[in-house]
Amino acid sequence: MKWIRILASAVAMTTFAGITEAAISDCPAPHGVVEVVLPSGLPGILRDRIGDVALPGEPFDSTDVYAKGHKHRRYIFVWNIGSRWIVATEQGGIALRSAIFVYDLSKDGKTATLIDERMGLVNNVCTAASKLAAP
Repeated sequence: MKWIRILASAVAMTTFAGITEAAISDCPAPHGVVEVVLPSGLPGILRDRIGDVALPGEPFDSTDVYAKGHKHRRYIFVWNIGSRWIVATEQGGIALRSAIFVYDLSKDGKTATLIDERMGLVNNVCTAASKLAAP
């Protein structure tokens, strides 16, 4: 009976890893949208608002088990359209999910206002972010 639980856990971890890698690698920015280089492409005020997030490929707490030294979220991508910034992250928990935050940066670059937030499954992040990028 114990080996069945071990096998089920291994299958679940492999499945989550596959979903995560697909979300990160298969999400091109829509026409007219700039894909931002992380972390150097983020304005300081936006970096402060978002907090401490792991870079793509870095380890993070992808489940509800916290590991010392890991961050709780990881960037999937960041897009920019004028003053609008779309920040897509992965968040762990009982289920791995995406969190997409849309910020509006002031003209002087001193304030970042959260204007939208979407939570969901990681495999829907590209579609959801593309809709948020549309004018």
